[in-house]
Amino acid sequence: MTLAAVLSAVAAAVPGVRRLARRAWCARQRTRLDARAPRVVWVHDGEKMPWALWGAENDFFELDWADRLPYLRAVAPAK
Repeated sequence: MTLAAVLSAVAAAVPGVRRLARRAWCARQRTRLDARAPRVVWVHDGEKMPWALWGAENDFFELDWADRLPYLRAVAPAK
């Protein structure tokens, strides 16, 4: 059994693990956006798209589109 399969089984068996994984992914993306000079992170994995939408709705980052390609930007500071 691969590590990915084990983690998937744990996520299915333990309530809340998926929510924590989504929040951790969004926090990592926000950190990447703060540290990068070009403040864009492309969302290449289609399975992460729901997470990117959730992160944008919860103010981790902004989600924008270049044609059909989604990307994340740092949240604009409040004025």
